Amino acid sequence: MLSATMPVAALRTATDSPRNLPASAPPAAGTSPAIPLAGPPPTAPAPSTQLRIDTSLSLVVLEFRGPDGELRQSIPTPREIDAYRNPPLPASDPKVDVSG
Repeated sequence: MLSATMPVAALRTATDSPRNLPASAPPAAGTSPAIPLAGPPPTAPAPSTQLRIDTSLSLVVLEFRGPDGELRQSIPTPREIDAYRNPPLPASDPKVDVSG
């Protein structure tokens, strides 16, 4: 029976593992355990990102540039931006007679 003075940890047995997780398996034969690196891991240079506001389209463009400053990718793509600038004209409906 539980009492207010008995700590909960006292009810656990020594064989109980936290959350009943399985014990980790020993390393396979012929492999060595992981050895920590001496220093920080090498990292790739982070892409340069810019937000550009195209006021004529009321659109925000996210641009990713390489280390040399060259545009690598943009969201929306240049093709999509061109579609915003030059929207396709609606096709005429042959069923509508506006001649009167």
